[in-house]
Amino acid sequence: MATGTSTVAELFSRQVHRIGDATAVVHPDGRLSYRQLDDVATRQARALHRHGVRRGHLVAVYLDNSLDLIIALLAIVKSGACYLPLAVTDPSRRTGMLLRAAEPKLVLVHQHGTEWMTGLAPIVPMSVETGDDDPPGNPRPGPAPGDAAYIIHTSGSTGRPKGVVIEHGALATYLRWAVTWYPGLAGLVRVHASPAFDMAVTSLFGPLVAGGTLDVAPLDDPGETHDTPTFLKVTPAHLPLLRSAFPHCAPTSDLIVGGEALTGAMLADWRRENPAATVVNEYGPTEATVGCCVHRVVPGEALAPGPVPIGLATPGTRLHVLDSRLRPVGAGELYIAGQQLARGYLGRPGLTAAAFVADPLGPPGTRMYRTGDRVRRRDDDLLEFTGRVDDQLAINGFRVEPGEIVDMLTRAADVDQAAVVALDDGSAGAGLVAYVTPAPGATPTAAALREYLADRLPGHLVPTTIVLLEAFPLTPNGKLDYAALPELVAGTGMHADSPPAPRTPTEHLVCELMAELLELEQVGIDDDFFALGGTSLAAARLVTRARRNGVDFTLTDVLSHRTVRRLLDPPFRPAGH
Repeated sequence: MATGTSTVAELFSRQVHRIGDATAVVHPDGRLSYRQLDDVATRQARALHRHGVRRGHLVAVYLDNSLDLIIALLAIVKSGACYLPLAVTDPSRRTGMLLRAAEPKLVLVHQHGTEWMTGLAPIVPMSVETGDDDPPGNPRPGPAPGDAAYIIHTSGSTGRPKGVVIEHGALATYLRWAVTWYPGLAGLVRVHASPAFDMAVTSLFGPLVAGGTLDVAPLDDPGETHDTPTFLKVTPAHLPLLRSAFPHCAPTSDLIVGGEALTGAMLADWRRENPAATVVNEYGPTEATVGCCVHRVVPGEALAPGPVPIGLATPGTRLHVLDSRLRPVGAGELYIAGQQLARGYLGRPGLTAAAFVADPLGPPGTRMYRTGDRVRRRDDDLLEFTGRVDDQLAINGFRVEPGEIVDMLTRAADVDQAAVVALDDGSAGAGLVAYVTPAPGATPTAAALREYLADRLPGHLVPTTIVLLEAFPLTPNGKLDYAALPELVAGTGMHADSPPAPRTPTEHLVCELMAELLELEQVGIDDDFFALGGTSLAAARLVTRARRNGVDFTLTDVLSHRTVRRLLDPPFRPAGH
């Protein structure tokens, strides 16, 4: 593959000309070849053009993982525009905030169910039109390497999500080396992650520039309807699920793990059951275009139970380990430079200038990104992650800034102060705990505060447990004493009062299933599944048992909505739909 190819649109076009009749996408209604996908995406790009979309414009995408999503993303990158993926599981308040801040040219949606967006941005249902209003001999320009390709929002320490702007050149650089490092991309790739999570970029575009096939389906889609993938990308939290709940998704070639710290102990059982697969620990913040540092563990290679190295820089990337004076050291903060750096943060010049600084070790005029991650360089030159220099957290692969949650809590009229920490009990995995003090005269409840946050934040930012305190413990210099916060006891996150009774037969069924899985006498419709002790594995089992009883929701639904009331609120899908 020529290294001079500059955009994902060009890389995809090469495969259309090379293997036009090969299968590009499999979906519930059939298959699309590369040539068919190219044709339908081109016609969708023309439809966008008729709606006024031009090179450099921003197009928001409010679509679940589907054939529509693949067509929409290809159409946008072909047009030279930039796509902003919106998570369909996020609260409407959160999505509305992102739309108001980004001001996209339009929002691509499915045919129905987005009336609440009216007034936020022009809404355009997905459709494919065949006309073309361009005059002959006046082709529309495609994207240039310096044009924005997509924007991914990450948690922000100031209370506002940060929109990371990735350019076409950086995306193409990442995809070129990914195709070389991950041969499984040329086979069958399960696309399961939300496009609003940059982990999905590899699975969405990697196969289309490698000559592979996209299988767009969640991990909990029944295995008998899908062939075994050759490539799968997950977070460490997915590993127990792959073994116990979704063994049919285990890839035959490449398992890529990223998003948070990985240990050999986490991989041991899976590698023993899948000895022929290569495992790659891929490290990279969103600001460095998905992944910029990798460590490959080949079949048969011995792996210690401790931390798996994040490895070595990818081609075109420079990694600096520096001290507080920006001097190279063996153990310090990691800075990233090179071809994969983001342009910066959308509409946040001050934040961009603080995070993307001049690279004193690189060519004149180059920048480096301050990651906030502590690493050490081992004797074999491999980098190993050792923690954070700030209080940023990683929960199930998502970046979490406690400041964003604290800011939202303290906006509530009945809250005075708040603090958010991570808790790992060794069984349920890492979760968030919020400590809150009431405003004078107020009497907030954990249940009401959790509902307040769930209306405004995505599921991974809603604490599983909220602890109410009369006052915060302080250090001698007047700062919050995190070490003196009270230890949690079993059931802290449960409602103290009798939980609301189920209102419908379906709610009654799902409450009973939850109670059975969690070995509890009862579960109310507003009880948080994870605050009651639920795990990702238990959530997968809940999905399976619910489907057997005619109630259809996905693992992502449980992870995002977490209570029976929210899980079953419209839109709700009958089983088999």
